[in-house]
Amino acid sequence: MPTTASKAGPWNVVAVNDSSHARSLSVGAVRMKSLMTFLMALLWGTAAAANGTHAAQPVAATFRVTRQCGVAQDMQLDADAALSNCPGKVSEVGAVMPASEVAGRRLYLNADLRFSAPDAINLSVLITAYHGNQVASHSGGNYLFNGGVLQASAYIPSEVDKVGVFIQVNSGPPRLDIHSLSLSRSSAVYAPGQMSVDSEAYLERAFDKLSNYYLYYDAARLRTLRHSAGISASGAVSPTELSLTLKDVTRLLDDPHSRFLSAAEVRTLGAAKGRVRAGSPSENPPDNQPIDATLLAPDLAYLKLVSKSAVTREARQRYAHQVRDVLLDMHTRGARRWIIDLREQSGGSTGPLIAGFRPLYGNIDVAYTVDRAGKRSRWAFGIPADSDDQEPYFSGADPVFAGEREPVALLIGKRTASAGEALLTAFLQRPYTATFGAATAGLTTSVFDQPWPDGASLAISTGRYADRNGQVVPEKIAPDHAVDVQAEDHRDAVFEAARHWISQL
Repeated sequence: MPTTASKAGPWNVVAVNDSSHARSLSVGAVRMKSLMTFLMALLWGTAAAANGTHAAQPVAATFRVTRQCGVAQDMQLDADAALSNCPGKVSEVGAVMPASEVAGRRLYLNADLRFSAPDAINLSVLITAYHGNQVASHSGGNYLFNGGVLQASAYIPSEVDKVGVFIQVNSGPPRLDIHSLSLSRSSAVYAPGQMSVDSEAYLERAFDKLSNYYLYYDAARLRTLRHSAGISASGAVSPTELSLTLKDVTRLLDDPHSRFLSAAEVRTLGAAKGRVRAGSPSENPPDNQPIDATLLAPDLAYLKLVSKSAVTREARQRYAHQVRDVLLDMHTRGARRWIIDLREQSGGSTGPLIAGFRPLYGNIDVAYTVDRAGKRSRWAFGIPADSDDQEPYFSGADPVFAGEREPVALLIGKRTASAGEALLTAFLQRPYTATFGAATAGLTTSVFDQPWPDGASLAISTGRYADRNGQVVPEKIAPDHAVDVQAEDHRDAVFEAARHWISQL
């Protein structure tokens, strides 16, 4: 698809034309269109783009509750409006309006939402424009939200006649209070692809990362995504306005291990995981052990991971040593058989987790990551000078025990994900080892998640997990011994099956 690009001050103007239409335009018409777009940028956007703000005007819209706990509703919002939360069932508030006020402009959503819960919740924002009964554009994504004002924006194409804006929730506290909902639009009318230079560069950075590293790279698909993202981003005066656009890109990748988080969401995620603690000089203080351990018998230990490992170097080192120290303590007290519960281990940093359990699989390459070109990177976490993450967690002088031939039973399930699946992979093909429970979540890929200078993060899958023999593991790892857990069964059937197996050894 041909493009005509010119730069006007802080704006990067890209006029995108369908090739069949472009052939019918004279050279003079194309130049006139570029000139008009150039003048539009100067007249409407230069001042706003210079300071990263947008000149917005309010848009009349009536929001209504359209679903409560999966049941269709049509209730106008009142002073005590709230969305009920029923896990697994969507509650939704939204507005549908004629596009006459917003067509060809950027539309902004401001939602002041409150709830009483210690943890952040996931909200979905959808902005859809229609031409007749056909979807002309759609931007949608999930936000990690801890209360306050949620902001999202997207471009509304000029040819549409109807726009819908919706907020959805299906997890979190029982009640989400709606203090206010409002829409506004840019004062300027924008051509598709017209945005500030900073916004254009930000978008290109995201697609460069996908082109160079994404595990499931498909050139044609990325071109399609880049085109739709360029439409959604039109009118953006700052990269901060691109969150919904980039969330929509990762949603369309259909890869659960890839996502975009704004800088604010990264901070929220860090706080939720205990990575960043307000008023605390460091993460995961020493008394916050990441692992629970119990001696079930004189030689049988039960270990359950209860927190995710952190992201700073100091916190990763501490996490690895805390895990290893618990194993050493159990071994000193007589443990020679191990039940390791990974059923709630759903994420975190892989390196310190693998390093902490090193006494149980020895000084070897326990697994690999295989990238899209087939190149293998070995998991040698914890071995000095050989660590693939360039961070040896232990030196040769650190205490360790030779537990690589001691029996291990691993408990797994649908919440065993990401780093939990990585630790499981490190134990696959290990002698005297068996797994019990149900198949894992299916996030068996490594993730490139280096924060950007502004604090935002585009996490993408870059490689598949492979076991110590180099065999790529399935997306979801099935247990050696599947255990059918009945809701009415008050026993922990998975644990009992593992204990029975290990007691025979």
